[in-house]
Amino acid sequence: MFTLFIAAGAKAQYSGPGSEIRLYTVKEIKDDAIQLDRKDVLVRVKGFIVEKLNDEDYIFMDSTGKIPIELEDKYLPDFPFDDKTEIIITAEVDYDMLNGTELEVEKVIERAAAVPEN
Repeated sequence: MFTLFIAAGAKAQYSGPGSEIRLYTVKEIKDDAIQLDRKDVLVRVKGFIVEKLNDEDYIFMDSTGKIPIELEDKYLPDFPFDDKTEIIITAEVDYDMLNGTELEVEKVIERAAAVPEN
């Protein structure tokens, strides 16, 4: 008997050189915000969500500073977290001359201990 299995929707992803998203600090993101925004660069940053401002707006902090983030419910992690839980966010940089720099989270939040540094 011959059985054929087809995996629908399963796609492999490139994982070679150049596929990694660099780990930034908040200071680096703020210093390079104009260029990062213009190039639509995704950044990863490790730290803590330290305050909830409203439904989707939070303050993120690492050892170099604080930055506002926009976090939609679909990107919330599947583990409980608070201001003492170290996490890694993957986000797009949004620079505005009047309102400053904000990160728009583009991927589900990861637990920091589970993610190796580059």
